[in-house]
Amino acid sequence: MESLTTATDVAKAAFGILVRHADRGDTALPRDSSGSILAFDNHIHAIESLMASLVTEANDHLSAIKQTRNTFAPIHVLPDELLVTIWLLCVEDESQALQVDERLHALALVCKSWHRGILDHPILWCYLQDSCKSEWYNDWVLRKSQNCPLHLRLSSEDPYSSDVLISTAMPECRRWKSFILAPADNSESITEPRLTMLADANLDSLTNFEARPRTTWGRPYPIQLPATPALREIKLERFPLQWKSFNAPQLRALRINEIRFDAPTFTGFLDLLRSTPNLEILLLKGTTFTAVPSDTPPKNNYPIHLPRLRALLLSFPPSVLCDDLLRLIRTDSLRQLLGRTASFNLWEPPRFPILDNIKTLIPPTGAIDLYYHNNVHIATDPHPFFPIEWPYRDSDLTTNGFAFTTTNSAEMRDFLDIAQWISGFGMHTVVKLVLSNPWWRSGDVREIPPALLHHLPTLRTLEIREGVNANELLVQLGRSKRDSSGTLQWPWPQLDNLNLEAADKIEAHVVVELARSRWGDLSEYQSDVTSVKEERPAKLKSLGTPSGKLNTTDKYLMETLALEEALRPTGPASDL
Repeated sequence: MESLTTATDVAKAAFGILVRHADRGDTALPRDSSGSILAFDNHIHAIESLMASLVTEANDHLSAIKQTRNTFAPIHVLPDELLVTIWLLCVEDESQALQVDERLHALALVCKSWHRGILDHPILWCYLQDSCKSEWYNDWVLRKSQNCPLHLRLSSEDPYSSDVLISTAMPECRRWKSFILAPADNSESITEPRLTMLADANLDSLTNFEARPRTTWGRPYPIQLPATPALREIKLERFPLQWKSFNAPQLRALRINEIRFDAPTFTGFLDLLRSTPNLEILLLKGTTFTAVPSDTPPKNNYPIHLPRLRALLLSFPPSVLCDDLLRLIRTDSLRQLLGRTASFNLWEPPRFPILDNIKTLIPPTGAIDLYYHNNVHIATDPHPFFPIEWPYRDSDLTTNGFAFTTTNSAEMRDFLDIAQWISGFGMHTVVKLVLSNPWWRSGDVREIPPALLHHLPTLRTLEIREGVNANELLVQLGRSKRDSSGTLQWPWPQLDNLNLEAADKIEAHVVVELARSRWGDLSEYQSDVTSVKEERPAKLKSLGTPSGKLNTTDKYLMETLALEEALRPTGPASDL
C-alpha cells in the first residue's frame, strides 16, 4: 500500500474501504447507502478543514520559533541608538574606497531590520557628495535628512558636478555643519564660481571647514567666508582665506599648512589669535606670513592669552616667527609643544613664559632624546609628533610631549647650554644622546669636550658617529671621584647602552682603557678603593665597538668587561 501523505488521501482511503465492504455484502453500512455516502463526504470536508487549520497553526509556531531564535542573536539585542552609532562610523570612515551612497546601500542589504533602521534614521542621510555613484543620492539626502545637519564634501573630477551640488544645497545652507574641499588626486582644477558662492551662504551652523587643492594647481584664489559664529575647526593646506573678513570667536582648532600666497601678515595673525580665546589646537607648518617693514612685533608687544591651548606646533621656514609666537603665547593647559624652527634664544635667560612649566609636558614614564648634528633636536620619548603626517589625528594630540629643532647651526657652547638646560629638569631621564658631525666627509672633526660629563646626569644611551672626536670625554668617563662623604661618584652612572660602531675618530686604546677602568678591576686605578663591587657602575646592556678599530683580543676583552654577564661573548680564558 502506498504511503499516505495528505488528509484528503486518508479520508478517501477510508471511504474506499467502506465501499469494498458494502460490495461484499458487509452490513456495516446502513441500507440507505446514499445517506451514508453523503455523511462520509461531510466528514471528509471536516477532516480536510481541520488538517488545514493544524498545518497553518504549525507554520505559525515554526515562524515564531525562528523569530525568537533570531531575537537572541547579539546583533538583534543592540538598541537602535547603538546601531545608529555603528552605522555612522561606517559612513564616516574615509579609509574606505566606497562612496557614502555605496556604503549605505551595502549596510541596508545586511538584513530586513537594518534596511528598515537605515531608512528610518535621518541622521544617516546627511552626507552630500559630488562624486556619488547614484544620481538620485543627493536629492534623496535633502529629503530624508529632514532638519539634521548636513555635511558637504567636494572631491569630484568634474568641477561642474561640484557647482551643481553647491547650488542644490544652497537653500539648506543654514543646516551646513561641515564643508570639505578635498579633491581626488586625479581631479581637475576647482573653478572660482564654486568658491565665490560661499560668500552668499548662511553659515551660522558651520562647525568644520577644510580646504586643500591639488599640488599641480596654480595659485588658488582666497576663500571668503561670511560670519561663522559656530565654527570650531579649520584645516587649510595651500589654500588661503580672506583673513581680514575672517571671524570665528568659537574656534577650537586651527591647522594651517604650506600657505605661501595671500597669507596674513604676522601682526594680523596675532590679532586673529587674540580673537579666539577658546583655541585648543594650533598647528602652523611651512607657512610664510606676509611681511611688511613694520610687521616685526616689538619686545613689549601684548601677550596672547590662550588659556585652553593644549597642542602647539610651529614649523616655519627659517625665521624668528617661531620664537615670537612662543614668547607671546600664554597658557597653563599646554600638553604638547613642537617648535621645529626655534633659535637659541629660547634657552637663554630670561626664558619665555611658555617654557616655565615645560617639565609638565614630559610623560610620567617618559624621558628625553637629544641629538647634536648640524643643529640640535630635543624630543620627549615617547612623543606623538610625526611631521610627515598632516593633519595630525586627534588621537595624536592627547599624549604629553614636546620637541624642538634649532633653526641655525649650533656651536659647541650652544649645545652645552641646551644640555645644561635639560639637566635642570630634575629626575627625568635623558634616554639617548647622539653626537654626530654633518661635515665629516670633508675631513672636519667635531671635538666633544669633557665638560659635557657635568650635564645630563641621567643619561642612559650614548651614540657617537662619524667625524666626532670624543677620546678625552671617554677617558674621563672611565674615571671616578669621591665626594665629601667618601662615596665614589662616576660620570653618567645610569649609562647602560654605548654605541661606537660608527665612531671613526675614537682610538682603540681609549675604549679598551675605558672598559678596564669603568667596569674592570678598580684596584689598579684607585689605591683607596673599598667595597669596589658595590661602587662600580652597572654593566652595559648593549655595546657597539668601533668598526675596524679593535683586534679580536681587544674586542673580546672590552665586551667581557663591559657587558652584563648574560650578554658576554664566549671565548677562551687565555685571551684575557
